[in-house]
Amino acid sequence: MGLLVTAGASAATRSPMGLRCTAVTTWACGEAKTCERRGSEVKESYSFDLVTMTYQAPHDRGAITEFEIDDGGFMTFVLGGGRRYVHKNADADDPMTSFLYMLSHDMRELQCNARYAPDASAVESGASRGLTGHYYLSGVMETGSELVLSPDGSFAWFMSHGAADQAAEGKWRIDGEMLVLDAGPSAGAEPAFRQLRLRIDHGALLLNGAGKGRYERHP
Repeated sequence: MGLLVTAGASAATRSPMGLRCTAVTTWACGEAKTCERRGSEVKESYSFDLVTMTYQAPHDRGAITEFEIDDGGFMTFVLGGGRRYVHKNADADDPMTSFLYMLSHDMRELQCNARYAPDASAVESGASRGLTGHYYLSGVMETGSELVLSPDGSFAWFMSHGAADQAAEGKWRIDGEMLVLDAGPSAGAEPAFRQLRLRIDHGALLLNGAGKGRYERHP
């Protein structure tokens, strides 16, 4: 089967490592190409791993057998059984609309979030400054918080205040004298924040740029 590839405008778009998608609309198309909405498969989940070239669908899993991405970021690949996926690449953490063609008359409209490899320059910069490790918050009454900065550029954050617990995961990077935590989508509840900025201060990370709340690294 030939791949459908559409020319794009920018060659600088990064390629994702994986996709997590949810069906938002399903379409049934007749021979005259007139399509009607259906709702029975809405909210079904799909995932595509573009490192191992495998996919997970609601009722099956298998291999991605053909793959192509053009200079503009339009990506097309073929799944087992000839199903075809067409995706417009976007910046990290930006949702995008994609289409999964099950058969000639059966199409899924998907809303997808992409997973990208960490920015190498940001990871190297952070590692060279010795910021990776396990941090604990001090100086804030009745509040416990932990932050783990991993060498691959990912982070895990947790905070407990009274009876309320919050969590977030995503990517970390350096912006001048600030450590920036960019939270990504979670399979559970909404992340506690979209972005959190901490001031770097002699190996500690200052909450809100102040000296009162400090994340100190522990062995």
